[in-house]
Amino acid sequence: MFIAPSTGICPLTRWDFDHYNLRMNPITALLSRIECYCAARGISESTFGRYVVNDGKFVARIRSGGSMTLKTLERVEAVVGPAPDPGGRPPRPPGPP
Repeated sequence: MFIAPSTGICPLTRWDFDHYNLRMNPITALLSRIECYCAARGISESTFGRYVVNDGKFVARIRSGGSMTLKTLERVEAVVGPAPDPGGRPPRPPGPP
């Protein structure tokens, strides 16, 4: 559990803290989707980087804090799919609300 230093109160459990960080950090979420994509297809992350952005060290660079352009992000998301809804809910069906 995390304790707020100023109040001594524990507002978040570890799960809440990790869940909040995952939702608020798009890079962590993107890396997670890349890992799942690679595991499902039995390829390494360097192979993924070579095929998608022509850079075998792409995933390692992003994981270590590197940046990417919006064009690169679009290329990656075209392969691994768009990010899920931040609320974790399935998209609404078309039609009146």
